[in-house]
Amino acid sequence: MGLETENENQHYSIDAGRITQEEYDSLIKPYSEALTIIQIRLNSLNAEYRSRSMQYPIHNIQHRIKSKNSIIKKLEKKELPVSAEIARDALTDIAGIRVICYFEDDIYSVVSAIRKQTGVLMIKERDYVKEPKNNGYRSYHMVLGVPIYTLEETQYFPVEVQIRTISMDLWASMEHRICYKNGRNQNVEEQTREILRNYADELMRIELGMFNQCVK
Repeated sequence: MGLETENENQHYSIDAGRITQEEYDSLIKPYSEALTIIQIRLNSLNAEYRSRSMQYPIHNIQHRIKSKNSIIKKLEKKELPVSAEIARDALTDIAGIRVICYFEDDIYSVVSAIRKQTGVLMIKERDYVKEPKNNGYRSYHMVLGVPIYTLEETQYFPVEVQIRTISMDLWASMEHRICYKNGRNQNVEEQTREILRNYADELMRIELGMFNQCVK
């Protein structure tokens, strides 16, 4: 899931009418409620961290609900039929939160705190910090199942949580700007991708150096 700013301007061909606005509004309602629940918990954790020590791990917390066009693009990328029902069944990143930390150790502190939360399910975890993607991307991903109650039943809705450091977020944001211009995945030369991977490694070294200064 990326949490980059959703671009509503049409630079690509999408039949947005395949999910009506009414269907979209109905689709995202429980995801918005699930997102609010996780936001409250993370804000509470952040407040507790800050009350206990000046060396708190969280710099800031961001959140978003995917736009209608972004949902359509994701389904098309997966070569799935475009409908609100398919989106509900196939996508786990309609609701997303990004937790920006200072240093790598802080990521695992936050991961540990989230794992201790009761009343939510851990649907999926992926550690791209210790095992970066081939392009240099580093982050820790979790998908949490959040219970939403209605008069008839209880259903769990996924919220994707990305946890990364400031330097990881800087790299990911700039890489997205370079490789996804005008809302499209550009054909980036391998030489450029190698340069971006080297920048990711360099930022990691800089972050480690600053961490070492911090703990002296």
